[in-house]
Amino acid sequence: MARQPIFGEDDKVYAYELLYRSNAKDNCYTGVSGDESTADVVTNAFFGLDVRNIIGNARAFINFTGNLLKHGVPHMISPDILVVEVLENQMMDEDILNACQELKERGYMIALDDFEYENAYSELFQMGDLVKIDFRTSQKSIEETAYICRYCNKLMLAEKIENREEYEYAKRLGCTFTQGYFFAKPTIMSRTSIQPLPINFMQVMQLVSQPEPEIAEIVEVISRDTAMCQRLLRLINSVYFGVRNRVSSISQALVILGLDYLREWVYLMGMQRITQNDNVEIMRLSVLTAKFCRALSQLIPSVESEGEAFYLMGLLSMITYSGEKELEQTLEEFPLTEEIKNGLMRKGGVYSDVFEMAYNYEKGNWDIVDKFAEKYGLNGEKISDVFVECVKDAERIKML
Repeated sequence: MARQPIFGEDDKVYAYELLYRSNAKDNCYTGVSGDESTADVVTNAFFGLDVRNIIGNARAFINFTGNLLKHGVPHMISPDILVVEVLENQMMDEDILNACQELKERGYMIALDDFEYENAYSELFQMGDLVKIDFRTSQKSIEETAYICRYCNKLMLAEKIENREEYEYAKRLGCTFTQGYFFAKPTIMSRTSIQPLPINFMQVMQLVSQPEPEIAEIVEVISRDTAMCQRLLRLINSVYFGVRNRVSSISQALVILGLDYLREWVYLMGMQRITQNDNVEIMRLSVLTAKFCRALSQLIPSVESEGEAFYLMGLLSMITYSGEKELEQTLEEFPLTEEIKNGLMRKGGVYSDVFEMAYNYEKGNWDIVDKFAEKYGLNGEKISDVFVECVKDAERIKML
């Protein structure tokens, strides 16, 4: 994905438009379907990356197709940070107009993209908070649209500004916001991340499509997919932006979200091109670590009732292979309890100790395992037995 700054009347960054890019080399739109490109932008910005690192305290402008508007996809991003861009040629559908009206009622800002005023678009025009005027169109079209906007007290954004003359012209027309190559070209934002396994995604999609989904079954599927788990946690931060909901289990995360947000999230991932990948062994190892952490915790009386929190910690174990500084930054993107974060960071305490035992047992570092086993009065043979059972359980999970 890429971002391009949008400047306010004080020439400071007001927002960033988030744009689809198929790779880091070609800094341009490459013509995939609108649904897929928007799905990629949203999932990458809010589930793959930390949106706060992308936009800071600014807002995010994202262009949504009519299909995504109908499915309520913008609802999964807080109105405090999202500006919903809508193209005029998608707006002749009554269902889409109703979806935009609902967004307005929920507090979202609506921006009309590449807009040229016509009477046929009067209902849409009244609904918009901001009109984006394309400065690559004719001067007559620009001035007519700007006149109507001034008359109706609509905010204006001059886009595709390429030189100072156009910038000064936009200001004379009354444009509050400006955007274009004169200020900055889009900046590529990227990060390598694992994808949900197709079979897991398909199972979740089938489950949430049922009239009365079984939450326990959804939890069971997400609990064996590290990528889905990580995206779920970032989703909570996106929906409840600025609210620090501390999560200690996957089931708790689903309760916080509710089924409506969950369905929208699954639909959005379906729009993204999820294909067969080589993450099977990574998934299998993280599931094994999760099961082993939970089993070890149940051998310790003081935390035996917190098994699901230990499971979640183990499931996120793959991110511990990054450097310590990157790990700490990554964990800040997830609304986890401090106990889980401290465990993954190995900062001491029972969560940290259990994680150390599980991690070092898998590595065969028996001296370290024995040290923690002695600390908690655990029998080595019992630890061996539960590890073997966890291996069997992990192997039974169908990953392909």
